[in-house]
Amino acid sequence: MVISIGYTQKIRAKMANSIDWGQALLNLGIDIPVGADEISILCPFHSDTTESCSMNTEKGLWICFAGCGQGSIRSFIQQYMEWDFQQVRLYLADYKTTFKSDIFNIPSFEKEKDMELPEVSIPYKSGNVPRWIFNRGFDKAAMRKWKCSVTPSNGLVIPIEDKKARTVGWITRQEKMIPKYLYSTGLKKSHILFGQKHIESCDFVCITEGTLDTMWLDQLGFPSVALLGMSMSQKQRDLLLTLPTKELILCLDNDDAGNIGKEKAIKLLGNKIKVSYIEIPNEYKDVQDIKSYDILNNIINNKKYW
Repeated sequence: MVISIGYTQKIRAKMANSIDWGQALLNLGIDIPVGADEISILCPFHSDTTESCSMNTEKGLWICFAGCGQGSIRSFIQQYMEWDFQQVRLYLADYKTTFKSDIFNIPSFEKEKDMELPEVSIPYKSGNVPRWIFNRGFDKAAMRKWKCSVTPSNGLVIPIEDKKARTVGWITRQEKMIPKYLYSTGLKKSHILFGQKHIESCDFVCITEGTLDTMWLDQLGFPSVALLGMSMSQKQRDLLLTLPTKELILCLDNDDAGNIGKEKAIKLLGNKIKVSYIEIPNEYKDVQDIKSYDILNNIINNKKYW
């Protein structure tokens, strides 16, 4: 059987690089788009509004085109976390992967893209949650609805379910520790709309970045789903277009990354559905920061159209 040079090179690259760089970056709180080997993000080492930092999570390389540096993602993590080499090595030990390949069976990457994520079991018992989450305005009914639980270190565990209500992973929101968010191994954020299973026929659905944003909007009576990041993937676009609604309202964070995410989402959705966006007042960083129903309702009612 003849195998393309490009495919054999891909195998060799994977065999030489046994680190799950995407998951390692996500668990450091670095919001990367999942599902692609070549990615661009806002550079964390300078004030950036144009996603000048490029990464290749297959080869484990990065470069900032504004001049902050380049090299292996190991060096990126070392600089980002201000760790020494030994600290980076110990951290990455948990992200080693085993690459297996049968050269006589070339995989169908399109089929893999559409495959359902595997169902998982969460190693924490639901029913108890950390008390600090109630200080943020959430009530017990919301915690039960989203099946939240608590870690031994007092982190809030939020199950991630797909459109069929299958648990495919979880996110841990830590109270004071860095990074704030930890993602379960193997969770492909770009394949999921958090909260999709709760959406019924409605006039509009709010789209947020994070789980707590969507949970807050839902608690106040606004139907919502979360992208689990600022970048909308094509898979998420397709899932959004299946929602039983007439309009999608972008409610992304009130920062440069949120604005970039908004522009990308508008281009990705195009004219396939009515799309609008909200303008969050400067004193708030995101929708979950807005505790007043009346203020939030007014902001949503005054949505803008592209």
